[in-house]
Amino acid sequence: MTGSSASEAFEAIAPYYDLLMQSIPYLWWMHYVETLLEHFDRSAHKVLDLCCGTGNLSELFALSGYEVVGVDKSPAMIEQARRKAEASRSGVRYYVQDAAELALNETFDLIVSLFDSLNYITEPSRFAEAMRRAYQHLTSTGLFIFDLNTEYAFVHKLFDQSQLEPKAPLRYRWRSRYDKSTRLCTVEMEFWVREGNTERYFTEIHRQRAYSEAEVRQMLYAAGFAEVHTFDAYTLDPPTRRSDRVFYVALR
Repeated sequence: MTGSSASEAFEAIAPYYDLLMQSIPYLWWMHYVETLLEHFDRSAHKVLDLCCGTGNLSELFALSGYEVVGVDKSPAMIEQARRKAEASRSGVRYYVQDAAELALNETFDLIVSLFDSLNYITEPSRFAEAMRRAYQHLTSTGLFIFDLNTEYAFVHKLFDQSQLEPKAPLRYRWRSRYDKSTRLCTVEMEFWVREGNTERYFTEIHRQRAYSEAEVRQMLYAAGFAEVHTFDAYTLDPPTRRSDRVFYVALR
C-alpha cells in the first residue's frame, strides 16, 4: 500500500472524484434547476457553474444547449474538468477562481452552485463577498441558485459515511466533528484507491460552516438582490427545521 499525508479539500481526490460521485444524479439536479427557472418564469441561455468541480454539471448544461462557464478554486479539479471538455468538445470554458474573488468580466442569465459548495466558505465576510460577486456577474433578469447544508445536517452527522466493500475500486471513511460555538464542521476523510496491484491511501480534511437562513438572506439583500426564496432540497416546499439541505433562489 502506498500512502500520502493529509491534503486540503479537493486536491488529492481530484483524479478519483468522478469515481466517488458516480451515483450522483447530476441530470436530476439540472432538471430541478430548470424547474426553479420555470417556477419563477425566467429563462436562461448563458450559465455560470460556480464551484464546478470536475465539470459534471457544466457538461450536462452544455449538452442541453446552454452556453456554460465553470469556475472552481481547486486547480486539480479544473484540470479534470478541462480534460473532460476537450474530450467531449462541449465548448465549456473553465477557470481557476475563488467564488469570493470571482472576476470574469462577463455576465450570465443564471449562476448555479450546487452540492453545498458554498458551505466551504467558512469566513462570513468572504461568503458575503461571494454573494456580491455573483450579483455583479448576473444580467438584469438573472438568477442565482445555490444550496447549503444546514446546521441540522452537521449536528446529526450526515457527513459521516463509509464505503468499505473490499472489492470497491474506491473505498472511503468520513468522520465529522461539529463545533456549535464556531459553527464549523470538520470532516476527516480517508480514501483507499486500487491502482493495479497496489492500493493507494490518502486523506483530506474538509471544513464547512453552517449559515442560518436569516444570515444568508441578509447577505443576499445586501448584495443587491431584490428577492430571495428558499426551498427544501429538490422540492418546491418551504424548508423545515429538519431540512438538511436548503436551496436559495436569489433574483435580481
